Amino acid sequence: MFKFVKSKSKLRNEKGASAVELALILVPLMVLIFAVFQFGILFNNWIALTYAAREGARLAAVDVDVSEISAKVIERAPSVKIESVTVIRPQGEEIGSPVTVTVRGKVLNFELPLVPGTQKSISLTSSATLMIEYKY
Repeated sequence: MFKFVKSKSKLRNEKGASAVELALILVPLMVLIFAVFQFGILFNNWIALTYAAREGARLAAVDVDVSEISAKVIERAPSVKIESVTVIRPQGEEIGSPVTVTVRGKVLNFELPLVPGTQKSISLTSSATLMIEYKY
């Protein structure tokens, strides 16, 4: 039978190859892992913004004052810096008419380590529409 035995000189030449391969793979792998974490943070903030818009639409549907709606929306999304809250109500405000609340906010801490120029703030927008339920 044949035996495959590497010579000692060949083993000495390949001694540091695995360390070099690890170093080449480790950097892109770490960037990918941090990108997944940053996307998770961004998605969580978008969910918070969507929840805040839905709460604002619910308050607008039961005829709450616009200044109260803005305060409640800001309170419902503490992880996002809210830039604007827009409430669109129809002129007649009849029962069954749609009311829309649009919330715009910024996520401030988005960055990828080891990748220059990726530190930035990202704007997110979410809106919710509900029907007016009743008038006071």
